[in-house]
Order: sequence, then C-alpha cells, then structure tokens
Amino acid sequence: MVSVSTISGKTRVLCVIGDPIEHTMSPAMHNAAIEALGLDLVYVAFHVLPEKLESAINGFKALDVLGINVTIPHKINVMQYLDDIDPVARGIGAVNTIKNVDGEFLGRNTDADGSIQALNAAGIDVKGALVSLLGAGGGARAVGFALAREGASIDILVRKEDVEAGAEIVSDIQALFPSCSVESMLLDEAAIENVIPASSVVINATPIGMYPNEGESLLEASCLHPGMGVLDLVYNPLETMLLRHAREVGCNVVPGIDMLVNQGAMAFEWWTSEKPPMDVMKQAAISILDSR
Repeated sequence: MVSVSTISGKTRVLCVIGDPIEHTMSPAMHNAAIEALGLDLVYVAFHVLPEKLESAINGFKALDVLGINVTIPHKINVMQYLDDIDPVARGIGAVNTIKNVDGEFLGRNTDADGSIQALNAAGIDVKGALVSLLGAGGGARAVGFALAREGASIDILVRKEDVEAGAEIVSDIQALFPSCSVESMLLDEAAIENVIPASSVVINATPIGMYPNEGESLLEASCLHPGMGVLDLVYNPLETMLLRHAREVGCNVVPGIDMLVNQGAMAFEWWTSEKPPMDVMKQAAISILDSR
C-alpha cells in the first residue's frame, strides 16, 4: 500500500465488499502485496448492505475503481449488475472478483481456480482422480466446477438438509461439462465407510471445524489413508481437526489458507498484470489470524 503521504490523484483503488466485512483478511493480504511491489494502489474494505448493492456497484463505476472482491452475501446478486461474466463463474452462479476494463465491469470466480492451484502446489493432480467433495454451498459449487473442468470424477457428499442443493450442483455441472462423472449422495455411515476410503482426494467445503468449533470434524482418521490428498476450505484455525487427522494418517494435507491466498493472488494478477508475492500475502493473513 502506498503511504498516506504519497496517495495522489493517480492512486487507483481496489476493494472488497460484504455484509459483514469486519472479519476480512483481504486488505492485509493485498496491501502487503501492493507494498512489496511498490504499486500506486490502495486496497480497502466497504460494508455494503444487500439493499445498497446496486448503488454501490454504480458508485464504483462512477469512481473508476480498478477491482473489487465480493464476499458473502453478494456473490450471486452482484452478477445482475455486471457487463460480462466468465462462463465458469456463470455456471457456478457466483462471482467473487470484478475487474474494471475501460468502464465495463467483468466478473470471475477465483475460488474455483484457487482450489486447483492450492492442490497442484501440494503435488495433487485431480485429473482422472476420484474426489469426495463434502458440502453443497457456494464453496462446494466453485470447487465442484473447477474439479469438473480439470477432469476429475466427483462424489458430492451432503447432509440430509442439503440433498436438493447437492442434486442441483450435479445438474449444473453436467450442463457445462457433459462428460464429467459426478453424483450426489448422503454423507452417511455407508459413504464414510465405502466412498471416502475409495477416493484419492477429499475436500471439505463445509464450515464444520471452523472457529470457534475447532474440535469438530465430519470425518475420523479411520476413513482416510496415506497418500490421500485432503483440502479443508476452512482456514480459521490454520489446522482443523480434519487436517490433524489427515496429517496423523500420512495424507497430503492442504490447509484452507493456501486456497485463500491462491484465490486472492489470482484476483490481484488479473487486476494488475503483476504476479504478487504469495508468501508475503500468506504471512499477512496468518498475522491477522494470530492476532485474533
């Protein structure tokens, strides 16, 4: 981030919007990258209420804001106010990143690619892999579409209350990727005993295990096996109970902070055409978590 004394009429603005927004780590991550690269940018957070979303987007256009991260609860509703949307983001039905290109707002979903990059960085190749994806929310949708695009076979495991949402994800994935092998099933005892152990990759896209419920996990160590890739989208705490079980068994563990940093870095590079220092972004995010 430029210092207050050097902010000028040329300084461009990046931001994140959400409701609530006080918890976000994005300003710390992005401003650390901006400072490291010496760019004339500043990244701030705006609390935008749902009923003010359209006004906010129009205001950002009028102010020529360079880029916007979008978080809960705006990722779906913001799509109607954009000029163009990436096909994968449209299929997912959610946008988390907006870029201003000559006054037009373009939307993408870097959550999808961020998950794949985090897995690849850990040496996990999902092409042709059988992946057990836990959950049916927005995170699961983004990851599911990314997995389908990469050629994985996907078992989406959901709780009873999410059966309809799981079926909808399957239908939407098949509409965009007809050759993808994907199905939804209950996350019950049978699935834990048979489906999970047969997988080469397990991804938790539910909030189970998130602070302040760090002691919770949908899976026990007994259904995991050495060499299995395990990604938990939860990043607070840095090591969830699921990841602890996985590490003890000898799995290839991918913490949620890695996906968070990857999706942020992808947004940053899209906005600026500069490759950000991901280690700097990660340390900034960890520092925020450690201070809470």
